Amino acid sequence: MSWVAAGSIGGAVIGGIFQNNAADKAAKSSKQAMDAAIAQQNLNYNRTATNLNPYISAGNSALTQMGALNGGDYSSFKQSPDYQFSLGQGLQALDRSAAARGSLYSGGHSADVLNYATGLADQNYNSYYGKLQQLAGMGQGAAANLGSIGANQAGQIGGYLQNNALGQTSAGYEQANANSNLVGQIGQGIGQLLGRYGSQNTSSYGGGNSSLSPSTTYTGPGSLATGWPGMNGGGWTP
Repeated sequence: MSWVAAGSIGGAVIGGIFQNNAADKAAKSSKQAMDAAIAQQNLNYNRTATNLNPYISAGNSALTQMGALNGGDYSSFKQSPDYQFSLGQGLQALDRSAAARGSLYSGGHSADVLNYATGLADQNYNSYYGKLQQLAGMGQGAAANLGSIGANQAGQIGGYLQNNALGQTSAGYEQANANSNLVGQIGQGIGQLLGRYGSQNTSSYGGGNSSLSPSTTYTGPGSLATGWPGMNGGGWTP
């Protein structure tokens, strides 16, 4: 066996193993980097969502109250702190004024209370509704921002997945090439071994190496100038 050919086969095997391992490590590193990037993106999104969700919830609540007001349900307005405080302060002032005049609980006093409450409602309603609109707009803006962040995150994660897929494909090609080269080099080394073995074991009866030939001269009984020993045309020569 040729040590050179054997060394060539051994080197091809070791080289192929190293190349396969390198491609496998590259594929694993690509996936680990992708997983870490996606995890960080999800963490950032969750933090942003946590910060924006209170504004979104307030906006949703404001929209619900606006819908009720537009449907004729004014309970939220009448129970609002601003209206209740203004109404209470105004009624106390009217009561004190009527008491001072001695007309408390009179028809005139009742009319004054009704007129005050109606005017206060008309005056504060638009302000109350405007505040609800502001809250709803704030919630809408927060929801839009969160949606934009989510869309950007989805695009970035898609890019990570695509890059990882390309990396995995490249690693697969490298492994396939390594295996192909390994098989080719082993086959070449085996071919060299077989060629050397065949050249060293060629039969001595072929290739013009025979010890007898038609030109051999026989010096025993009888003689031949040419031909096989002891024969001349198929018989011995006396």
